[in-house]
Amino acid sequence: MVSSQIRATARESLTGKWGKAALLTLCYVIITYVISFVCKLIPIIGPIALLVISTPISFGFLVSMMKLKRGEEVGYTDFLSNGFASFGRVWGVVGNTILKMILPICLVVIFVIIIAFGLSGSIVSGLAYESTSGVTGFGFLGFIGFIGYIVSLIYAVIKGYLYSLSFYILNDNANMSGKEIVEESERLMRGNRWKYFWLTLTFIGWAFLAGLTLGIGMFWLIPYISVSMVCFYEDLIGRTTKNSINEEPEPMTEE
Repeated sequence: MVSSQIRATARESLTGKWGKAALLTLCYVIITYVISFVCKLIPIIGPIALLVISTPISFGFLVSMMKLKRGEEVGYTDFLSNGFASFGRVWGVVGNTILKMILPICLVVIFVIIIAFGLSGSIVSGLAYESTSGVTGFGFLGFIGFIGYIVSLIYAVIKGYLYSLSFYILNDNANMSGKEIVEESERLMRGNRWKYFWLTLTFIGWAFLAGLTLGIGMFWLIPYISVSMVCFYEDLIGRTTKNSINEEPEPMTEE
């Protein structure tokens, strides 16, 4: 399906559920805000705890959106129980994704260091040694670092798209390991990254309109985007609402 068809399928799936989707999103925003506020009050450990907790909760919200799209029963705070029930598996997927992203992550860090070294070298040369050549040399080094940083960041984003379906696959496949899930996402996204990127771009106008409502419209836009991404995922795996990845399609019967 093209982006317009995916969005149309998402709207159809949300027919009669928009109110529930908005309330579910409101509950998610409120609870995550409270958790974030409390964690930030705790020095050092708080931010770490927030990261550890927020990732499974985000997965739980995605599960709620998948259930909503598929017409399954879902409670307004189920994202908490669903997220923490899969706590270990969620971080297993995250860990395997990080391993896959080691090269672009290292490149970004290296070029940030080069930029910092170039800028500090230029300042020291200019102030301490009053050396024009030193400033120029370090400035050029910083410029090279900046170009490398931009290129490596783009590379990281493009490569990261390969693993954007990992949590969807995690929800549908209880028996797959984190490594298998990440590799399955990579397989599905090969040749489909531009399609995914374009789908995300098509919501920019809606995001602008939601902003005009002082953010209130986001409680409807977030489910719209989330369910559209579920439709994108299901389109790639050829799934109906009844068949999972590892299930054989139902045989056709002659009438």
